Amino acid sequence: MKTRVGCTLAAGLLAVSGCGASGLQTGAGTVEKKTASAFLTTAESDWHRQVDTEPNQNLSPQARCYFVTGADGKQSLGTMACGPLRRLGTAERQVWDIARIEPTGGDKPGLELADDEQWKRSQLRPDSSAFWRPDDKPADGNADALAAPPAPAAKTGLTSVSGKREVLDLKPATDKLVVPDGTLTLKGVATPEIFGSGTEVLAPASGEKFVAAVFGTSPTLDPLTNGPAYVPGKTKGTPVTKWTVDVGGEQRPVTVFSEDSSAATVEQTLLVSVPKDSAEILLTATSGSVVQSLSLTTGKRTTPEVAAAYYRAGTSTELNKALPTTARNQGQYFKSSFSLSLKKAVLTPWDPARGWAPQGKAWVRVEIGSRLDYTYVIYSSTWVSPFLTVTADGAPIPATQGNPDADVITFAVPATTKTVQLTTNSTLKFTSNTSGADPMAGAVTFPPLTATATFR
Repeated sequence: MKTRVGCTLAAGLLAVSGCGASGLQTGAGTVEKKTASAFLTTAESDWHRQVDTEPNQNLSPQARCYFVTGADGKQSLGTMACGPLRRLGTAERQVWDIARIEPTGGDKPGLELADDEQWKRSQLRPDSSAFWRPDDKPADGNADALAAPPAPAAKTGLTSVSGKREVLDLKPATDKLVVPDGTLTLKGVATPEIFGSGTEVLAPASGEKFVAAVFGTSPTLDPLTNGPAYVPGKTKGTPVTKWTVDVGGEQRPVTVFSEDSSAATVEQTLLVSVPKDSAEILLTATSGSVVQSLSLTTGKRTTPEVAAAYYRAGTSTELNKALPTTARNQGQYFKSSFSLSLKKAVLTPWDPARGWAPQGKAWVRVEIGSRLDYTYVIYSSTWVSPFLTVTADGAPIPATQGNPDADVITFAVPATTKTVQLTTNSTLKFTSNTSGADPMAGAVTFPPLTATATFR
């Protein structure tokens, strides 16, 4: 529905019929200046009621409404523009609210705005046009260059992680933090003056500054199996890692991994608001007794001596040593055969069965394969310990537990170890559980295997 009124205006109604001298030229004739003025006054009042209380905007003190005309300033283009008004998140020069108007026709044309007409907000000035008002007040020559409103302040101590891609002037960074339940890799750090885009832009709280870090996550792989090192609810040995941002003496919890730590993320952004005088901000991962940190100022790991094997290259080596099936028989009844292989060795700070290696140490995990056949109906057997004799960079380490029946044998070495020498001792003791057996007891020794694991 459209509304019309005469020379006496009703507040809030955007329709006026003409009653004055020459004015705005339209397709239905000339709307007299007095009529055009009355219409514009009502329209402008209505527009101000809508926009004056909008949050996060910059409304010029000279903001008013104009008829949009051709470049000659005479012929209406069928719209009016109100402004300048720059809203948060809008591009430069998008400072005009525009609505369509129509002449009413008749002997003395008026103007009207349909009741359901929607304003087009934050528009550019129409091309090849001019602005005109019956009172001849011009638009400010710099109106289109109205500055953006200041970004609203974030809450004090803001700390958040978002998967939304942000435009940041990043200082490249590639360091990472590795824990059993996930690996976080930095892509860059920044100290933006504002953060976000559009209507979601924020400025730091009073007395604070922003620090941002862009990172990706991925599952930490077990170097021995190439599967996830930690499976929630199944893997024993260490609790789920707690992640915090450390600012001075304050620790702010953050969530950088979902419950499914096997899920990789291409990019996430960590944003923290910290006091302006903060010299160092750390992203810290606490896994059991092991604490590691990344500087969000430099992008560098600050704890290089902790869990060092996670950050070394060449911590996995194929041993490929094998003893073919070998027979060892004694007396009339004891018959046996045995095969053994040393498949692979890895150096790692964490073991799914034992947890973190002691301080200054790392675990060597050796993958074993074996097969033993003997006359078990008559005899029972045990392997003689130690099964493995080990040196680390030429220095002997304590006797290693385990036997050829194990799938993996794990032992601790100095964290800086580069060469591990392995020698097997496969000696089987047996006793008979049947009287009159020949022999009643004894031992057989199978040939040793030697292998060298080299780590860089």
